[in-house]
Amino acid sequence: MQPQVRQKWYRSLRLRVVAFLSLALLPVGLIAVSQTRQVTLQAKQNTELALLALTEQSAISERRVIQRAFGAANLLGTLATTITENSALCVQRLQPFVTSNPSYSFVGIIPVSGWMTCSSSGQAYDFSDSAEFDELMANPRQNVLKNETAPMSGVSVIIVSQPYFVDGQLEGFVSISIPHDQLADSVDQQSQAGLRELVTFNPMGSVLTAKGEMDAVEGELPGDVPLTALSNQDRHAFTGINGNGEERIFTVVPVVDDTVYVLGVWDDRTGPANLYSSKLPPAIFPALMWITSLLVALFAVHRLAVRHIRNLGRQMNQFARSRMLAAAPPISDMPVEIAEMQQDFTAMAETILQDEAQLENALHDRENALRDKNVLLKEVHHRVKNNLQLISSIMNMQIRKISDAETKITLRRLQDRVLSLATIHRDLYQSQHSGRVNVGALVREIVDKTVEIGSETASAVDLTQNVEDLLLFPDQAVPLSLLVSEAMTNAMKYLGAADGMKPRIRVQLTSQDTGQCTLLIVNSMGGQTSAESTGLGAELITAFATQLGATVELDQRAGEYAMTISFQSAEFVPETRDY
Repeated sequence: MQPQVRQKWYRSLRLRVVAFLSLALLPVGLIAVSQTRQVTLQAKQNTELALLALTEQSAISERRVIQRAFGAANLLGTLATTITENSALCVQRLQPFVTSNPSYSFVGIIPVSGWMTCSSSGQAYDFSDSAEFDELMANPRQNVLKNETAPMSGVSVIIVSQPYFVDGQLEGFVSISIPHDQLADSVDQQSQAGLRELVTFNPMGSVLTAKGEMDAVEGELPGDVPLTALSNQDRHAFTGINGNGEERIFTVVPVVDDTVYVLGVWDDRTGPANLYSSKLPPAIFPALMWITSLLVALFAVHRLAVRHIRNLGRQMNQFARSRMLAAAPPISDMPVEIAEMQQDFTAMAETILQDEAQLENALHDRENALRDKNVLLKEVHHRVKNNLQLISSIMNMQIRKISDAETKITLRRLQDRVLSLATIHRDLYQSQHSGRVNVGALVREIVDKTVEIGSETASAVDLTQNVEDLLLFPDQAVPLSLLVSEAMTNAMKYLGAADGMKPRIRVQLTSQDTGQCTLLIVNSMGGQTSAESTGLGAELITAFATQLGATVELDQRAGEYAMTISFQSAEFVPETRDY
């Protein structure tokens, strides 16, 4: 089974659905962002208009009092030329005016000289050294000032000044004082709407009135925009930081054109101002829509495809590991395409199981046939071994009846060759090596038997064996064993030793990883001068070496005779058949 390949995370079905759905929703999201921004701007403008209207409504009492004061100053300006020359007449006309209007505490007419002699109090006062008077003379227009300690009334007032002219020439100013405690408090009802402070001011940036204490006004005014800059603009609203470092919404509305303005300070967390200063960006709603769409799409993909595909994958893995086909889930809630895949997999798995069952039966039958074949083949080798032993027994009976010694030796050597063949067939039917023979054990057995028969006692020959186990097929095992038998017979025939020493025979069989095998048989010669022979044994050795595919090297050295047989172990090659 091939190892499971770990897929890359970016190839996930969910991620691809998210990517393509995001791409599909991009135009809709951009349109939604644009529309949301427009709605936000429109809501901001509506809130701004509402705050400006509330600011204007909150300052309606100041507007009314100041506008009435300017109207009264205009009226008194028409009478100024007739009453300023007579102080008694001035008091007679102005004092009833102040008495009948509780909103006013003082009325006076100041000529261009700055020396006021006509007033409601009947007292004279010199304004020629006043900076405010100099400002009025330099720019003769209606004006509103604040004086916390009025020289005439001694109370905190706002002073309304209106210039009057005679034949186009400036003759002076009509001044009306309005005490602060006479201004109606009309802003309490707006406190719940988020109004923190309501301030009136003039173009010079001087605060005229305030909703709260005058000492706390500076903390609520814009920290980075002076009041003089606000007086040069029409009604408007803006967001800024007050003197206390808090974020506020400021609204500016003119009370009297170019003369008095009202500044509303609104808390951006309460009332209509909360919509004005919303911290949510316009893209939050399209983002929520996008996230919701993705969640719905992922749920749909999981519900309709992913869970069914995972179940099918688990069934495949279980089938691959254990060849067990799990119960298929109901296909009633599957999409048609996945249901077809489930049915195809079930059919394929059942077909594989049937084929494997048939293959297993065929292999079982083949194993049975092969086992029967091996049994028959071993029986053949067993019978051949028995027949060869029977031949050997007949030859043995014949040897005992023959009196000629040379004939006995010839038949004995023939009997040895027959027994060697019988030994090979015995090993074949006892072999557990797929028809191969351990020629190492066979060589050791032939050597031991040859030495035992050819020597008078077991200790008469110094035998050294270094024979490795070597598995050969019968085509090589038979000629090798016969070759060893002939070589050992020759070695025993020419075996000898020097005086006082035992005869020596050394047998060595080795093999290499390449399959190259070497058989070495060395025997001591004693007084023999040559081991060369042209008899039947030498011819048989040559024939067996040819059949084995081996080369034979003979070497006669000091007191020893060595035979080296080298061959390559061969693999089994079946016979070519004619069909």
